[in-house]
Amino acid sequence: MTILNSEIDAKKPFSICEWIAQFFLPNLYRHLNTQGFSNLFDFIQDLNTYNEALYLNTSHTMLNQKENLQQYFKNCSSLLVDIAQDFTSNLILCYKIESNIFYFEWLFSLFTPLFYCLLTLFLLPSFVVILLYTSSFFLFVTKHWNKLKSAYYAHDIWQASYKSLAVFWETTGAIWHGHEIVGLENIPDTGPALLIYYHAAMPIDYYYVHCKVMLYKNRRMKVVADRFLFKVPGLASLLEAFEVTPGSLDTCVELLKEGNMLSISPGGVREALFSDHNYEVIWGARAGFAKVAKEARVPIIPMFTENSREALRTLPFFRKFFRYIYEKTRLPLVPIYGMFPVKLRTYIGEPIEFDDSLSAEELKEKTKQKIEEMIQKHQRLPGSIFHAILDRFRTKHEKVH
Repeated sequence: MTILNSEIDAKKPFSICEWIAQFFLPNLYRHLNTQGFSNLFDFIQDLNTYNEALYLNTSHTMLNQKENLQQYFKNCSSLLVDIAQDFTSNLILCYKIESNIFYFEWLFSLFTPLFYCLLTLFLLPSFVVILLYTSSFFLFVTKHWNKLKSAYYAHDIWQASYKSLAVFWETTGAIWHGHEIVGLENIPDTGPALLIYYHAAMPIDYYYVHCKVMLYKNRRMKVVADRFLFKVPGLASLLEAFEVTPGSLDTCVELLKEGNMLSISPGGVREALFSDHNYEVIWGARAGFAKVAKEARVPIIPMFTENSREALRTLPFFRKFFRYIYEKTRLPLVPIYGMFPVKLRTYIGEPIEFDDSLSAEELKEKTKQKIEEMIQKHQRLPGSIFHAILDRFRTKHEKVH
C-alpha cells in the first residue's frame, strides 16, 4: 500500500534534506537524472507505486513481468553501487578531515609557547600603563592630602567627605577624559555670581568643574537641578552634600544675596536629551535665570565644555516619540550610551556684568549668544567621537587647570 497520501503529494517536503543528500550522494543523483527523475522525492514516489503494484498483482501477473523485474533489480543494484561509492567518498573525506584536525592540533601544540610569549610581550606594556595610572591617582590624592587632612582633623566629616569626593571626581576626569579648564580665573574667589552652562546628555563636565572650583578656588557652588532628580531613590545624600536645589526664583535670589555662587543650565533635561552633535542650544522661552540675575544684581558667567556631547550621547532614533513623551510626562526616557574617553576641555567665559538697562529677555538672549559663540569658536561641528578622542593627543596652548 502507498505510503504517500494526497496531502503530501501536493507539497514536496524535505527540501533541506534533499540539498544535503545531493551534496553527500552525487553519484546517486547523477544516476537518477539519467533515469529521468528530477529529484529523490520523485524516485521514491515511483518506487513506492511500483512496489504497490507488485504487492497487489497476482503471482501470475508477476511471472508475466519477469523481464521488467529483472530490469528493476538491475536498476536497484546499480543504485546500491552508486550509494556505496558515495559512502566510500564520504569516508575518505572524514579521514582527511580527521587528519587535518590532528595536524592543526599539532600546530597549536607547537606554537602555544610562542603564543604565550607574544601575549606576555603585549600584556607587560599594559601592566606598565596600569601602574602609570595608579601612580597618577596616588599623586592626585597626595596633592590634595593636606586639604583632606585639615578637613578630617577639624572633625567636619561632611566637609572632609565632600573634599574626598571632589578629589575622586577630579582624578576620574583627569584620567578618563583628560579634563582641563580654560578661564578658571573668571570664577570669583568671593562674592555671588551665576554660572550658566550648556547641558550635555549627562553633565559629567559640570561635575568635574564643580569639584575643581571646590579644590582650587575653595568655593562650594550651589546647583539648580530638575525636580525629577529629587524623586530618584538613593541620591538624597549626594544631593544634600552638593547642595542641589529645585530652585524657585525666590530661593535662587536669596542664595545669591547671601554671597553664594549658583550654577544653572537653562536648557536642562530638554537640552540634555534632544540637542545633538551639532550642539544646538535649546532654551525655549526660559528666562528665569535672567530674572534671578537681575533681581540679585549679580554677573553671569557663561560656560561650555568642548566635546561634552561626544562623551555620552542620546539614542538618535525615535526622537519625536521620546520628545512627545517628555513634553507630556516630563520623564527622561531617552536611552543614553557612551562614556567614551574623549578630551573634555571646559571654557569659562568672561563675566557678563550686571546691566540694569537690559530686560530679562534681553539678558537671556545675550547670554545665549555668548554660549553659542563659545560653541562656534571651540567646538568641531558636527561633533565626532573619533576626533574627540584624538584631541587627547593634540595640544592647545592655553592656560589650563
